[in-house]
Amino acid sequence: MAGELDKLFKDVAKRVQKELGESFSTEITYTRKASPSYNVATGAVTTTDTTYTFDAPIEIIVSDEEAGYQENTARLMVTPDQIGDNQATLQDEISLPFAGSSRTAKIQDIRTFRGEQEYLYMIRVVF
Repeated sequence: MAGELDKLFKDVAKRVQKELGESFSTEITYTRKASPSYNVATGAVTTTDTTYTFDAPIEIIVSDEEAGYQENTARLMVTPDQIGDNQATLQDEISLPFAGSSRTAKIQDIRTFRGEQEYLYMIRVVF
């Protein structure tokens, strides 16, 4: 029973995320940053990046002025299958459209909804 209920939650989360994403027509690019390595000589950190582009529902939750610049905080929904069945991490990046241009957002918080398997991430970003 638990496995069936878990599958139902995962299917519903995927359907809701997909329908909301298509309704709001907000295409984002999610960059998965994996296998970080540090070069001692240069001080640079390099990662293996994989990008995924898909529609996602986005809610702008705060827009403030910070040191003369506008700072926005948004929340978006992502399902694991949209990012290669990976766990979202704080090191990953999200590019999203805002005010006529593409903005790279820093992930601040990830809420993972799960049963026996992960089925939805609520991700808060700042840009």
